[in-house]
Amino acid sequence: MSRTLDISRRWVALVLAVILPAWTGCARPDPLISVPEEPPRQILIRSVPVFDGIETTRTFPRDVLIADGKIARIASGGSIKANAAMVVIPGVGLTLLPGLIDVHGHVGSDSGPVWAGALPDPDRNLQSYLYCGVTTVLDPGALETDTFDRRNAVAAGELPGPTMFSAGPIFTAPGGHPAALIQAMAPWYLRWYVLPRFTREVASVEEARAAVQGLLPYKPDVIKVAVDAIPLEVPIVGGDIVRAIVEEAQAHGLRTVAHIGTVADALRAADAGVAAWMHGVYKERIPPDMVPRMVAAGIPYVATSVVFDAYADVYEGSRVPTRLERETVDSAVLASFAPVPKDYGPENLRHYVDLLVATRADRCANVRLMHEAGVTVLAGADAQSGVFPGPALHRELALLVACGLTPAEALRAATGEAARFVADDPDPEFGIIAEGKRADLILVEGDPTADITGTERIREVFQRGVRLERHPLGS
Repeated sequence: MSRTLDISRRWVALVLAVILPAWTGCARPDPLISVPEEPPRQILIRSVPVFDGIETTRTFPRDVLIADGKIARIASGGSIKANAAMVVIPGVGLTLLPGLIDVHGHVGSDSGPVWAGALPDPDRNLQSYLYCGVTTVLDPGALETDTFDRRNAVAAGELPGPTMFSAGPIFTAPGGHPAALIQAMAPWYLRWYVLPRFTREVASVEEARAAVQGLLPYKPDVIKVAVDAIPLEVPIVGGDIVRAIVEEAQAHGLRTVAHIGTVADALRAADAGVAAWMHGVYKERIPPDMVPRMVAAGIPYVATSVVFDAYADVYEGSRVPTRLERETVDSAVLASFAPVPKDYGPENLRHYVDLLVATRADRCANVRLMHEAGVTVLAGADAQSGVFPGPALHRELALLVACGLTPAEALRAATGEAARFVADDPDPEFGIIAEGKRADLILVEGDPTADITGTERIREVFQRGVRLERHPLGS
């Protein structure tokens, strides 16, 4: 095989791994989760401290009764009388949390090294999210109609997976991100199919408004616009076009979220009226004089530090698997991130990865700065190469703590605060532990409000009141 063809195949693999959704191999691995055929109608978790997703401390031990998919009752520990029909789970030494929410997840990505050429397995990704206690995912970028079909199948109970909120294709400038990656890396027989389904390249206000209208039949949950340059020299969508996208979406009851990279990107998106920054400022350190303008925008900051650190880790050869990755990802895949091929990627993308390595400390400083200034920081992982659906959100929580949030604040960023944003509701039905709320819950060992790594020590996962059966690899 010629070197040119080999490089081409590697970069086609990047498109498949990061962009394409639903192509899977023939061999099916053993499931990571399964749903019992006849789940009990009532489950009593006895005498367990509760982190409710809103407060910053755990409660004293509580009895929590789950019935018919809801949290039916919360009472002082030991006070609810059990009956023969209940399944009783002792809560001593554990903590009950709301199911985690990934505010920037991707169901249609492969997370192995881009040079391996593996195909995505979206159904497996859905299982991995659930195994890791992620019961809700906002997917802000995927192919139509696959993402909407999958979202609807999960909602109908036809497919096991977290509750999905989907944006569908990403709006961008002609030749902007991610269209530039597809143009550069995909052969024509993929490019013609992927480009119009994964992106909406809009060159004018009129095109932008028409493109939003054209997406409405799929009932997207949000609209996503890319206001960032990847690679570094590609065009960025203009502020007037971003505003047109936002206004047209608002006219139909939809919010717009923005992928950003720099302070200028963040301000352009905020001035246009977007509802969230779907990355933090990751290419530079935020100057102190820009902080008041970002605070005044009043929109949340989904840092996704883990995705940029993941590329830097692979590039530097410092990637170490986590507990949940070892439980959900084949060991051969985890071992295959090193060594990095010397001809890994075209030169302009190598420059981009060099930037990610150089700005690692800046990203962390920006999270700390935004949090201390009062900006709402939310947890999202952006699953792709090196960023595994489910385990990566736990990595992101640890990074949030390393960058200045307390463990309880990081948990809120993936539970109550995240739910309020995703549901666009100050009192959402999920993400909070309270009577009458949906019983999406996880039971973990120890106290994650004191040690955030405790979120990885999952004992039980409940989705809509059903106790899922978890099957770690090698069990």
